[in-house]
Amino acid sequence: MCSQQMPLTKTMDLANNKLANIEDEGISAFWRKNISTLESTELANVLRALRKVAGHLGKNVGLIEWLGMSCDGGADIVLDPAIAQGRYPVPYGKFDYLVGLVTHEALHRIEWSDLVWKKSEPDSEGMKIIHKIMFQKIIHAGEDIYVDYISDQSVLGLYTKVTRTVAMEGASRRIKPDKVTIDELLYLWWRSASNGIEDKGYQGEYQQPLQILQGVCAELKRISQREKTVTYRCEERYRLYLKAWEDLKDIIGSWQMVDKMLLWYPAASCEEQKTAAKAAPKSSLSSKVALDIETQLAYDSDDITSIIRSVVGENVEVAPTSKWDFNIPSHPVVDHQLVARLKAIFQSYADRKIMLNRGLVSGRVDKRRLYRAPINARCFYDKHGIAYMDWNICLLIDASGSMRGGSNWRMVENTVGTIHKAFRGFQNHLQAYAYFETDGICMISSLIKSGNLLSIPPHGQTASGQAIIAAAYFMLHDGRRSFIIHITDGESNFGCDVQYGIDYCREKNVHLVTLGCGYKDKDAMLRQYGKTIQFIDHFGQLPHAIEQLLKWTLIYGKRHSTALDNHKGQKNRP
Repeated sequence: MCSQQMPLTKTMDLANNKLANIEDEGISAFWRKNISTLESTELANVLRALRKVAGHLGKNVGLIEWLGMSCDGGADIVLDPAIAQGRYPVPYGKFDYLVGLVTHEALHRIEWSDLVWKKSEPDSEGMKIIHKIMFQKIIHAGEDIYVDYISDQSVLGLYTKVTRTVAMEGASRRIKPDKVTIDELLYLWWRSASNGIEDKGYQGEYQQPLQILQGVCAELKRISQREKTVTYRCEERYRLYLKAWEDLKDIIGSWQMVDKMLLWYPAASCEEQKTAAKAAPKSSLSSKVALDIETQLAYDSDDITSIIRSVVGENVEVAPTSKWDFNIPSHPVVDHQLVARLKAIFQSYADRKIMLNRGLVSGRVDKRRLYRAPINARCFYDKHGIAYMDWNICLLIDASGSMRGGSNWRMVENTVGTIHKAFRGFQNHLQAYAYFETDGICMISSLIKSGNLLSIPPHGQTASGQAIIAAAYFMLHDGRRSFIIHITDGESNFGCDVQYGIDYCREKNVHLVTLGCGYKDKDAMLRQYGKTIQFIDHFGQLPHAIEQLLKWTLIYGKRHSTALDNHKGQKNRP
C-alpha cells in the first residue's frame, strides 16, 4: 500500500506571510525551556520536543525528522526545516504550529487513515478520473476533520487550532470567488466543522451539498470517541465518505476543480507518488547541520551511528552502531593477591595529595607554631604524599565470536573482574562496555549495573575502531585523567579502522591501553595498536602487563605518539 497525506503541509507555502507573523507569543512558552541560540542545537531541541509530544499520542507514530536528515527517506513524518529556520531560539508561536502539525500527522497514522484510503481503491477503480479525484478530496477533507475532532479532546487541540488557522488561510487563497468549485465547497465544510460558518456560506449552489457534508460531521464526531477497534472506526468512516459521495455526485459531478491532482495512489503507482513528492518544492538541511542534529539526538538514543560518523567524517564507511543493554550475570574468579598487586601498581602511578601533620615534637620546624616551643615543644610538622587516584576508567571488552570458548572467554572475564576489583575503593569513575556484531550492526552493551560487573555471550565480528570511539565519547571529560583499558584477542575486521579510534582518544586526551588475550595474529595487532598493547598468555602476567602499559602511557605516551607518527610517515614514503 502506498499513500500520500497532504492535509496541512501542502498549504504551507501559501501561508508563509501568516506564519511569519507568529512570533514570540505562544502556548509552549509555559513549558518549553530547553532552547538555544545555535542553529543545530535549537533544531535538535525542537525535534526532540516534538518526538516527546508525539510519544504521548500513541505507539505507532513512527520516526519524525527534518527533511535532509539521514533517514528522511524512511521517516514517517518529515518536516520542512524552513518552518523553524531563520531565528533562534525558535519563536513560541512557530513551535506551536509545529506541535499542531506533528499532532495532526501523527493522528492520521494512529487512526490508520491509510486503511481508509486502501478501502476506497476497489470502489474508485470504475470511476471517471474526474470523479475519482472528487471522491478522494472528500475522503481527504473528512480525515482532516476527523483527526481534528480527536485532537480537540485534549490540550493538543489548542496547537492544532494554530496549525489549522494557517492551513485555512493557505486554502482560501486557492479559491476563485467568481466560480463554483469543489475546492471552495470542501473549504467551507472544513471551516464549518471547526469554527462555524457565516450565513452567506449557505446561499446558492453550496447550500444543499453543505448540508449533506455537515451531516457527516456529526457521525465523525461520534466515531472520534474511539469506541471499539481502530479497524472498525476505519470501516465506519469509509462508509460515511462513500455514502456522502453517492448523495453528492449528481449535484457536484460537473463542478470545476482548482487542483486536479490525485491524493492517493494504489500500490502499483508508488513510483509515481515518489516522483510527485520529490517534485514538490521543499528546503532541506545542509549535510553538516543535519549531522550535528543527529549527533546531538543520538546521545540519548540507542542508535549512535551518527556519533561515530561525526568523528570519522562523512566520507568514511561506518557500520550501524547501537547501544543495547543486553547482559547476563558474570562469575569471574578473582585472585585477591593479584588485586592487591594491581592496587599497589595503580597507587604508585597515581597523583599525590600532600597531607600535613602538625604539632609534632620532632620533624621540620613549623614557623606557625614556634610559640609552642617553650610551652610543650610541639613546634614541628611532617609532610606526607598520599596516593590519590581520581581517574575516569573505562573497561572495553571485545565480545566477538572469536572470543567464544571456555578458556578464552573465561580468561577475559577473570581479567576484567580482577581489574574492576582493583579500581574499586578509590575516587575513580568506572565504566565497562562490551562490543560485538550481529546482523551487520555493532552492538555496545554496558557491563556495570548497581556496582556489579556483568557479562554477555560472545558473538559476531570485531568492530574495535567504532567501539573505542563510542567508549571515549561517552566518558566523562572533566579534567581528570581518563583511561580506556581495551581487552581483545585480535585485529578489527568490521566497521571503521582502529586508527580513527586511536586518533580520537588522543584528541580527547584519553589514554588508550590494550591487552591482548588469546591472540591469534600478534603482528597484525602490533601494527594496529603499536606499543600501547601488551600480550598476556596466562592470568599471572596481568600485573606486569598493566604496569608496562601504565608506564608507557603516562611517562612515554606523548613521545611514543610522535615517534609512531614519524615511523608511519617514513614507512609509507615511496
